[in-house]
Amino acid sequence: MAKILSQEEVDALLKSHVKGDKPLSAPPPEKPSAKSKKAGPQKKVSLYNFRRPDRVSREQMRSLHFMHDRFARNFSSSLSAYLRFITEVNLISVEQLSYQEFLLSVPDPTCFNAISLRPLEGAFAMEVNPQLVFPIIDKMLGGPGEQVRHMRTMTDIEQSIFDGVLKLALDDLKDAWKTIIELDFKVQARETSPQLIQIVAPNEVVILIVFEVKMGNTAGMINLAIPSIILEPVSNKFDQEMFTGYKKSATFEEAKLLSASIKRCDMAVSAEIRGTSLTLASVLNLQAGDMIQLTKKQDAVLDLTIDAIPRMKGFVALNVHQKRVFQITSAGQEQ
Repeated sequence: MAKILSQEEVDALLKSHVKGDKPLSAPPPEKPSAKSKKAGPQKKVSLYNFRRPDRVSREQMRSLHFMHDRFARNFSSSLSAYLRFITEVNLISVEQLSYQEFLLSVPDPTCFNAISLRPLEGAFAMEVNPQLVFPIIDKMLGGPGEQVRHMRTMTDIEQSIFDGVLKLALDDLKDAWKTIIELDFKVQARETSPQLIQIVAPNEVVILIVFEVKMGNTAGMINLAIPSIILEPVSNKFDQEMFTGYKKSATFEEAKLLSASIKRCDMAVSAEIRGTSLTLASVLNLQAGDMIQLTKKQDAVLDLTIDAIPRMKGFVALNVHQKRVFQITSAGQEQ
């Protein structure tokens, strides 16, 4: 039941308000209980979607990023030479998402292709936006390469014309993947509607690799959707070292093979008797029978050079068969 204030209490409250006294302060906070004192600081919670776990490690994602960035540079040069027009291809992103999310992100109609990659099982999707397809076809037919005003499906003739660009892209993609595995890319199926090609289950994780292609004032996207399950047989071949240029120190067996290979190399060995210096005019005037004074005597110690580098010392002598030989007296070159 609520407490009713008396008249004296009401007058006291009004008087304190008129005088400008500070309002009544809020009651002091309650002291923390012994149970709350024992509780430590709250832990941060990170969200994790068990329906769509990350199937590819960060190291493999970095390798894929580096590999397809090289593909973008090569394809930019190849496409420019093919169209005889300057084009620029840039890698935008490499991320993981479900195949259903990928299908929802691409336009309809579009140029949608299922690409097989033998000897690996399965296929991946290559989608080329219509904003890029029609300007390329227009450029190949001698036009200015402008975009169409209204999006429409590709005709059979336009698909046949665009097959040359797809083959060019697959050749450069094969060259980028050869550091991991030799693959044979072929167009397995093509449609204008993405929903008509099902390369994996809708909830399966795919690696989406997005490229932006600029051709004059025209720009469009190329998307590669690679199912993560395809990369499992070659996951151990994704070695970051082959892309960064860093190599591990050679093992004992590798060093032994390298040493054996070097020992089989041929080198030019010669003993030089150094002569005096001559001017170019004197050299041009040399004739048969002329004599050049040497700086060393016949029995002097000479330099033995290996590939024109002095390595040892010795002198010229005759062996038991009366053939000239070089006898080494010092195994190291004196400084």
